[in-house]
Amino acid sequence: MQPFDIDTMKSYKTEANLIAALERLGFAGDRHFIVCNRAGRFTAIFPFSNIQGGYVGRYSCKGFLTIG
Repeated sequence: MQPFDIDTMKSYKTEANLIAALERLGFAGDRHFIVCNRAGRFTAIFPFSNIQGGYVGRYSCKGFLTIG
């Protein structure tokens, strides 16, 4: 099993850019954590408990990490 690597997730230069992207994708109202990777770029991590309707790839297909 590979470890989670936040550095390979979709990231944005500023927190404002990340928030704008989350709004555009329809994820802004979903519970999430905003974190910085080692390069100082911002990304979001979503809890698996957000998944409704059975589509577990909701966030990962857009490059974000989902953790359970």
